[in-house]
Amino acid sequence: MRRLAVLLCAVFLTATAVPAAADTPADPVPGERPPLGITWGAGSSYCLYQFGEDRVKAAADQLVGSGLRDAGYTYVMLPNCWQAAQRDADGKLTAGPGYPSGIPALVDYVHSRGLKIGFTSGTGERTCGLQAPGSLDHEDLDARTLAGWGADYLRYDTCSSVTADVPGRVRKMADAIARTGRPITLEIDDTDRNLSPWLWARAAGAQVWRTYQNPTFDFGYSAGSLDKQYGLGGYHGPGGWNMPGAFTFSYLDTGERQAKLGLWAVLNAPLITDMALAADTTLPAAELNNPDIIAVDQDWAGVAGHKVRDTGWTEVWTKPMSDGSAVLVLFNRGDLAAPITTSVADAGLPAAAGYRVRDLWTGDETETTGALGGTVGRHAATVLRVWPSSGAAAPRTSLTVELPDSVPPAQPVTAAVRFTNTGSTPVTGAHLQLTAPAEWAFDSPPEASSGTVEPGATWETAVTLHPVSTATQPFKMPVSVTYTTASGSRASVASAEAPLLLAPNQPYTNGLLNTQPWMSSENGLGPVERDSTDNGHPLTINGKTDSHGGLGAHAPSVVRYYLGGKCKTFTATVGVDDRGPGGTLGFRVLGDGVELEATGDMRHGDAAQYLAVPVKGVQVLALAVDDASDGSVGDWGDWLSPYLAC
Repeated sequence: MRRLAVLLCAVFLTATAVPAAADTPADPVPGERPPLGITWGAGSSYCLYQFGEDRVKAAADQLVGSGLRDAGYTYVMLPNCWQAAQRDADGKLTAGPGYPSGIPALVDYVHSRGLKIGFTSGTGERTCGLQAPGSLDHEDLDARTLAGWGADYLRYDTCSSVTADVPGRVRKMADAIARTGRPITLEIDDTDRNLSPWLWARAAGAQVWRTYQNPTFDFGYSAGSLDKQYGLGGYHGPGGWNMPGAFTFSYLDTGERQAKLGLWAVLNAPLITDMALAADTTLPAAELNNPDIIAVDQDWAGVAGHKVRDTGWTEVWTKPMSDGSAVLVLFNRGDLAAPITTSVADAGLPAAAGYRVRDLWTGDETETTGALGGTVGRHAATVLRVWPSSGAAAPRTSLTVELPDSVPPAQPVTAAVRFTNTGSTPVTGAHLQLTAPAEWAFDSPPEASSGTVEPGATWETAVTLHPVSTATQPFKMPVSVTYTTASGSRASVASAEAPLLLAPNQPYTNGLLNTQPWMSSENGLGPVERDSTDNGHPLTINGKTDSHGGLGAHAPSVVRYYLGGKCKTFTATVGVDDRGPGGTLGFRVLGDGVELEATGDMRHGDAAQYLAVPVKGVQVLALAVDDASDGSVGDWGDWLSPYLAC
């Protein structure tokens, strides 16, 4: 954790209060829909966020003043250590020194704002961090105390418990809550171990359970949490929800926030905004208060959202909606913009003459005959809702640019620009405008025009650029097309981006690639390592190492080497490293972008495979590790004795 929270306590303190009963009615059915609200320190229960009632009141006022309460964000969750370090003489929980007015007064204040309030405790004698009492052997007393105060939610950690006892201890608290007669939502916060609460928490009486142990503060952790959700859709639904992590936004830019919210909504995840860090002084209401996204999150059609396509750096997720529509999320986790291809078939929609398409972040509505692809920026997502009925809307178009996998810094590059009309009416007067990347110049005019682009047709043109000097920055070329439809003038924008290759090495002679410099590398978690993996651990497949070493990668990964057409054969032994006991991945060898060899999906425990791949005439050799389309958690893959014969 880089900094402690310093929430702006005075925010909206003078906002106009909304009349409400002193005791806001609890949810009649706890967990009927994923809860929405605000919290502190959901990624860490170790008493790092100790503060008082002023902070809680300020947060409640901010929910009201920002309009988020009216949008559905109704919960205010106190962090761990709201309670005093010891129980009182009667064994009851009491408030810590930051709550001089007392908990009942604070509950009344939160309820008077039309909001609900949540508390934390744990299954052991102490909560996480061991600084505050847990509820072990005090379940009935604590449940009565919380219900008497008017609590609406209880986050229950599992830190101070014997693993085998946890489900029973949760059941004991759930039963105690039920005996109070007050509906209190119970969340299982498994932060210190891998108890797989989705397997047992609902049966134990909980309504929310964590499915990712780490905080999701930055984009990397958020993507890691998303990978952990693959295959868990069958465990949630009305009355019980997977919680992939709170929505913390300190280290997320606007595109990353929108991507995370769209994906969390498709997963029907609780949207609990975490105010844990110093940068989190103001809620990102512009993103959180999107009614289209909230509607997706709160809609349950009986089938969970799930991933339908995965190419390593880009993914497509979909979710059926109760009204017969479907949501598609085109997600790019890479560091450069990338084209993503999808269609209504990926959403499982029935055949129709046309489809209405709404972009849930821009609000733009178009119609298509089926295709839905386009270019998506780095760490971003396009979130679309699609209905199987066409209307009077502009035809949907896509603008993409095909580039080499990587761009040599001292050689010309040719880009193929494609503008496709996927609607049912023509597009006229299309005008293309390109902007040269820094350090590059066009060899031909940077603009072009087309006549009519008929429904289903693609207007394609190519442009060549050369480096003004040896380029030093990634290749990024903005592209735009303006055009006219029956619904008026419109525009489409994209960015053609590719990594820049380092200056080519001298052509190889015989040798191990783990001893040679590569041209470029990309890796799913941390850097590609020579002769080790996961921060220095030995390369080990099924308990065996290799005296010649190798490359340790984590899917999705690609390492590129310049061969200059001088080599004959590439050999290596590949397999899932023992660091990933749940890993599933695949290895591919590519020459100049063409797949030369592939292992298919491999699991931990599978026998290592020996590859012998002809590479005669290959200029650039690429060694890729893919995640087998099931998320990349634990996907450590080893290239042992990667040898070139030249």
